[in-house]
This record gives sequence, C-alpha cells and structure tokens, in this order.
Amino acid sequence: MLFCLATPRLTHAQNRDAVEKPRYAGRPHTAAQRQADQEFVAQALKKYKTRAAASETYVDAGWGAFYQEKFGQALQAYNQAWLLDSASANVYYGFSAYLSRRGTPAEAERYFELGQQHDPKNRGALTYYTRLADLQEKLGEHAGVLASYQQVLKLDPNNAAAYRTLGSTYLALQDSAKARQHLKKALTLNATDSVVYLGLGQLAYARQDYGRAVAAYSQALRVNARYLDAYAARGLAYEQQGSLKEAVADYSKCLEMADFLDKGQFHRMIGIAQIKLEDPGACESLKQALRWGDAAVGEKELKRIIKEHCR
Repeated sequence: MLFCLATPRLTHAQNRDAVEKPRYAGRPHTAAQRQADQEFVAQALKKYKTRAAASETYVDAGWGAFYQEKFGQALQAYNQAWLLDSASANVYYGFSAYLSRRGTPAEAERYFELGQQHDPKNRGALTYYTRLADLQEKLGEHAGVLASYQQVLKLDPNNAAAYRTLGSTYLALQDSAKARQHLKKALTLNATDSVVYLGLGQLAYARQDYGRAVAAYSQALRVNARYLDAYAARGLAYEQQGSLKEAVADYSKCLEMADFLDKGQFHRMIGIAQIKLEDPGACESLKQALRWGDAAVGEKELKRIIKEHCR
C-alpha cells in the first residue's frame, strides 16, 4: 500500500533511472517532473505530517524491500525518502546498502560517508549495520554478519544483542571457543536473554555434557516460558540422558505450541521416546506423525519405523 499511496509519476526514462541510480541519477528537473515531485511530497506530508517522519517511513519501506531482495523496489523507496528529506543520514545509508549489494563498493562507501556527515552521533550508522547484518543473517552470509556486528561493537561496545548474534554466528560456524566467549559476554550485559541460554545449551550439548545443556535450556525457559526451541532442545538433551519421561513431557509441550507443519515431527519424537519407554501409546504417536506429515524424516522412514515397532 505504501508504494501505491504516494509514488511520483515518472516517465519511462525516469523510471529506469529511479530503479538504477540513487537520487534519481541527478536527473534535470523539468516542469512536469517538479510538479510530480511536489504532488508526491504533498501527499506524503498529508499522511505523515513532517518531511522527516515521511522520509523515515520510506526508508523503512526500502529496508523491507531490501530484506526480500527486491533491490529495485528498495532503491525506489530510498529515492522517495531522499526527495522528502535530503539531509537524512538514513537515506544515504540506504543508498549505501543498495550499492553494496549491487557490487559497487566504492560508490557504497561514498554514500556511507555522506550519511556520516549527517550523523555526528553515529545513531543512524548503528541502525544501518544492524539492519545490514539482519539481511546477511537471512542470506546465511556468516562472514558479513561477523563484520557488521564488529562495526556495531565499535560504535556501541556494550551492545548485548551484538554479542549474542556474534556468539550464535560463531556457533553456526562451529567455533566453540569464540561462540562461548561472545555468549558469556552477552550474558554479563543482559542476564535475561533466553536466546543466549539456548546457545550455551547448544555448546554443552555438542560436547555431550547433557546435564549442563539441560540446565541452560531450563534457564532459557525460566526467562521465556513459551520458548518452543528451548523445549525441543531440552527434550533432546533429556533423551540423550535417558530421562525419557521428561523428554516426552517437553516434546508434548512443543506439540501444544507448534505450527501446523511442525506437529508431525513432534508426534514422531514423542513416539520414538515412548518406544524406548515401552509405552503402548508409541504406535499411535507415530501414526499421528504419519497423518500430520513429517518433512524431517519423510513418509518412507516413518512407515519403516511403524512397520518395525507396531504389529
């Protein structure tokens, strides 16, 4: 709706420039173009009251498109934001992000420097690096996430979320020492971050220290009692410990909270634990997994398990 609400009326050539170049490629302003720009600004001000507020709305829309890898649409929104407030640091940071993804690092750096000229306290830069890291994390670009959050820490050395994300990224890279270092630092800055406790539990689980893993997952659940991932992880740790009744209880909790597509796998996990417990309800759990579908193991494997254990 945002783009339909207030988009300048551009000619075919101007549309091409809007998609390809920041600041509308420095196009000359004809009378018709000035009129279109004025109408756009008037519409935006009517809705958002001030140029600054309107510009930030379009910057946010640009990042929204950016996260979806719709880079042309993102640039259009950043251009509209620039038209509303050419002194906004966040507009230039948006241009920089766009140019970095389009493979023009020198231009990206130039626009980042322009942003910094309007951002003496680096507040916009902090948001820029965080947003960029979010996209890099979504795309699985671990090196980019690490680089972006290192920049965040240069600007804000006590940023707990940065340490948490760095810890989680190092965990994904299987660098246990750096993962533990950053997660522990995150915990000293924010002792109520359930994601950090989950990460520490995963580190303990990886080294087969299931008791410590259970303790960490339990701490995550004390912080966030609706943390499905922590219940699932603790269930696995309990199962590895041989605490099967506790594992079934945690998997059952997951089943209560899981989305439609995930219910099958939790029915299956319950069924497997029940087999180990020699619980006669195991077969019904496995059949429920088959009915719901379990993408994690597939129909063929489920049928094999049922055939093996259910007469």
